[in-house]
Amino acid sequence: MKKPVEDFLADYKPEVRDLALKVRELVRSVLPEAHESVHTGYKTITYGTGPRMSDEICYIAPLSSSVNLGFNYGTQLPDPNGLLKGTGKLLRHIKFESPDEITTSGLTELLEMAKNHGKF
Repeated sequence: MKKPVEDFLADYKPEVRDLALKVRELVRSVLPEAHESVHTGYKTITYGTGPRMSDEICYIAPLSSSVNLGFNYGTQLPDPNGLLKGTGKLLRHIKFESPDEITTSGLTELLEMAKNHGKF
């Protein structure tokens, strides 16, 4: 039986699906205890301290040819490597277009800072 994340990603192009799963591996390696939820309406996979939207600290958003790793309180995180993009009041994201970008310096540190901000 498929898991909810796999079901959610099934309709995306194989390269986007694979990229999203690789980003998920990175997130789960830093946040193994995080609550994972699939939100089909928002087209995201979210991670946080619990099931409520207010518990979320980051999300994966598959797009047509890329995958975003977003941070719910991205404007409150230090970003010495300038990885975070966006103009919203709180949200920031990193756009991945290839698996090679997942090894970019500073990603694990950003997830660790988000984890600390989320009070795990």
